[in-house]
Amino acid sequence: MADDSVLLAAEELTVRFGGHLAVSEVDLQVRAGSVTGLIGPNGAGKTTTFNALCGLQSVTRGKVTLDGHDISSLSPHKRARRGLGRTFQRLETFSLLTVRENILAGAEFRQRKVAGRSSATAVADGLIERLGLGDVADERVDGLPTGRARLVEVGRALANGPRVLLLDEPSSGLNEAETSEFATVLRQLTADGLAVLLVEHDMSLVMSACQHIDVLDFGRIIASGDPVSIQADEAVRAAYLGDQDDEAAADAPATVSTVLGGHELSEPEHEQLVEQAIPVLEVRDLCAGYGDFDVIDGISFEIPAGEVFALLGPNGAGKTTTLQVIAGLLPASSGSVAVCGRGILGADADALARAGICTVPEGRGVFPNLSVAENLWMATHTGSRRHDVEEVAYARFPRLGERRGQTAGTLSGGEQQMLAMARAMATDPALLILDELSMGLAPIIVHELYERVGEIAATGISILVVEQFAHEVLGVADMAAIMLHGRIAKVGAPTVIAAELETAYLSGAMAPS
Repeated sequence: MADDSVLLAAEELTVRFGGHLAVSEVDLQVRAGSVTGLIGPNGAGKTTTFNALCGLQSVTRGKVTLDGHDISSLSPHKRARRGLGRTFQRLETFSLLTVRENILAGAEFRQRKVAGRSSATAVADGLIERLGLGDVADERVDGLPTGRARLVEVGRALANGPRVLLLDEPSSGLNEAETSEFATVLRQLTADGLAVLLVEHDMSLVMSACQHIDVLDFGRIIASGDPVSIQADEAVRAAYLGDQDDEAAADAPATVSTVLGGHELSEPEHEQLVEQAIPVLEVRDLCAGYGDFDVIDGISFEIPAGEVFALLGPNGAGKTTTLQVIAGLLPASSGSVAVCGRGILGADADALARAGICTVPEGRGVFPNLSVAENLWMATHTGSRRHDVEEVAYARFPRLGERRGQTAGTLSGGEQQMLAMARAMATDPALLILDELSMGLAPIIVHELYERVGEIAATGISILVVEQFAHEVLGVADMAAIMLHGRIAKVGAPTVIAAELETAYLSGAMAPS
């Protein structure tokens, strides 16, 4: 017998991109009067699943039903007419229109498609009051704080009268207070029977707002249940934190670097650096964001010469934004960043790279149409010879030597990461920055990559690592920090941080001291 409370369902949903299986046989149900969460680590397949439900992504196999009717072949706008509403990860509003005009746009569309409904003005006014937007109803959206603008986007979606509302990362750009208010709004909406599917990285919002949660990893559902059972699930912990087998190695210190920015220090120079306790990287009270979005708020940490520092935290905590500021890719609004005692804020990314700050970005960053050898030759801008660059790279990563003539885009994901790291190391960096090495890779490959990171650390290079597979990186780190909601929540030895990870990642908060 069919469950009448299920308004939206996916059955054996499968999506392929060429030979890559992005989503595999996903089953999920979104019920009336409740918030269903869809979560998972980076690259798990959340966005692909979300787009397949909305009709923006074609499926290889499986079907999507809305209120018992198969909508798999319908276009996105026809699904919207059937009662499927959505918001977007990147805020999508009519920025030059007022709050009222934005919501009226949805209400007028609703009035045209269903005769006899309340007037568009009445619908808009009702939603403005319900969402607490009355005090800004006649203000332009581009002048609103992010939290209020998010509510405008939700209001416009609701004005169309959906039975199911799909929310894609609605907490993006919100502070803690705004996130809490948003959770309250969700509970109020579902109390009237609305079904909500929430794709979200902020675990505090997920755990406070959702009645049921599905967890994706590598395109498959690995766990389903209520928030308490999800937080206790071993498979979920492994997906978010990685394997804990290497935690015992967390106390192994890296040796002190004698290479800074391509200049090998003499013994007296090195001793002076250590005696003066000048860190290779020093971040103080750093604030930055995107437009009106405040992403990081007053963070501070430092990395001594020759140490590995792990910057950890759930998706959306502000880790990658921090790296972008350090690498000169994003301006800071306040605070300071210094490398070897010299302030670097305001310097071009190219100048910083030449000065010894080398980043392996999220998503690998190789040149896919060039061979392995040609990718490595790109590092010869520092003056190194091609032969020397290749010799060092192949010694450190023998597999690359076996594939030196192969086009980089045809390498496996793990091999591409090795190539990106090898090219970075060819520049003799003062500071190596690694952003999410594990993204989209199987745990065994992640383990192998971090063995290589450990070997690099043992040569004395200072390394800043941002990672979601936390337990792997803690095996090679000297110090670590947990970042939440744009702030450093805790800094400590890897063993201390490891004990806090589960609570931080799966609840979005730190355990009380």
